[in-house]
Amino acid sequence: MKQFETDVAVIGCGVAGMTAALSALESGAKVINIERSTFEERGGNSRWTDANLKLKLGQEEPEWDDAFWASFETSHGYHVDPEMMAETASDYASWHPNVKTGPFLDPELLSAFSEAMPDTIEWLRDLGVDFNMDGKFYPFFLKVMLMPYITGGGLEVIDKLTPLIQAKGGEFLCETTAVRLIEDDMGRVCGVRCSGKNNEPVEVHAKAVILASGGFEGNPQMLAQYVGKKSRYMKPVAKGGYFNKGEGLRMALELNAAPSGDWSDVHLQQVDPRSTQPEALVDIWPCGIVVNQNGERFMDECPHDPGTFQEGAGRAVVEQDGGIGYIIYDDQLDSGDQEWRFGIRSEVPPIQADTLEGLAAQLNIPADKFVSTVETYNNACPGSDQVDYTTFGQIEGALFDCIGTQGLTIPKSNYAKRIDKPPFFCYPMMSSICLTCGGLRVTPDAQVVNYSGEVIPGLYAAGETIGMYYREYVGATSVLRGLIFGRIAGTHAASS
Repeated sequence: MKQFETDVAVIGCGVAGMTAALSALESGAKVINIERSTFEERGGNSRWTDANLKLKLGQEEPEWDDAFWASFETSHGYHVDPEMMAETASDYASWHPNVKTGPFLDPELLSAFSEAMPDTIEWLRDLGVDFNMDGKFYPFFLKVMLMPYITGGGLEVIDKLTPLIQAKGGEFLCETTAVRLIEDDMGRVCGVRCSGKNNEPVEVHAKAVILASGGFEGNPQMLAQYVGKKSRYMKPVAKGGYFNKGEGLRMALELNAAPSGDWSDVHLQQVDPRSTQPEALVDIWPCGIVVNQNGERFMDECPHDPGTFQEGAGRAVVEQDGGIGYIIYDDQLDSGDQEWRFGIRSEVPPIQADTLEGLAAQLNIPADKFVSTVETYNNACPGSDQVDYTTFGQIEGALFDCIGTQGLTIPKSNYAKRIDKPPFFCYPMMSSICLTCGGLRVTPDAQVVNYSGEVIPGLYAAGETIGMYYREYVGATSVLRGLIFGRIAGTHAASS
């Protein structure tokens, strides 16, 4: 058996793991990062993310977007006991254990997240990470959600911090999977048992362990267990997600760690199932209609709230037979502004036919039902001639045109334009997992809490391993969660 000694063992090399490692090193600790992938593939989901940030635009001194608090206020739990929530107004130390482990977002944790953001970003800027505060649109062509981002995405953080960690003596133990946490006789976490190449046992002994190993989007068994049957139709949005198999969460739960976040839910994006590209988005359904394998519409393709585009469509698609939808549009889309193409990241061209019947044959869906669906939709579009797809997000005083269908059980609320000019086109769409919402309950210092509301000594969590999201993912906060709590965990663990 290989054995290593260190002060802080960090499991994972995404943005949470990297900020945790460097922060611990800056505090004088010796650090080893444990990573299941090769060194070249390190980074998990972080390696592939655009790293959009829920911050105000154009601010040299970063500030949270105006919707930050409102978003978490509506997404902090389900039917939360009012007495439990009222108790959180008192000092954290006095909370009842059931409050410290309750099924809702800890307001103390959210405050810590909020307050640490400016210093964390300035720290990263000093390290050479570039933040573009002018922002970019997301979804990419709708021009309704403009937000700052990290230039170069999550990969920039990994690439910038790696040599800094190495320069300070940090080690990377790659192709090594953490399997079980090690406790001493007093119940303190003092290391981690791992499986190395060729299943060779590896032990890393440490004064503290930081779980920065992501969620469980790469583990079909855990997805079926927690998310349910619909997860069979989902896959990680990028290759890095396949490394997130949930061992960090499982190891902590085996020590009676308290869960947090919605374990039955995930954050979804719509991708082309034919594509081999990471995050192969096909975010153009507002420019057409979406049908299922029966040739029927099943969702409002352009609701009034842009925040529901990804999540709402994702949830609707996984409920369909085969977990797939088909985006249908016609040649009218090609006749104007081509910015809608920025909504597509698939390298595979659309399926095309000169007739609706021909398109149905290629999709292997009932032609009669499909043609009837399109004709019914067309007849419900009285304002079709006024629809201009180039005006997304550019209408004065409004996000959308409010030109919707009339008389349909399932409406299309905006941009309801007839589909009647051949050729006809289709992009298949399936739901992919960006992140899982279930994680661990932690203190504002990122210390993992057990079911009795007590800190598990020596055990920390950061990034996706912390459960913060209920009901709806609060967009553009996951990378910040990793950066902020990675830094908090690394600094605190080094002094433990």
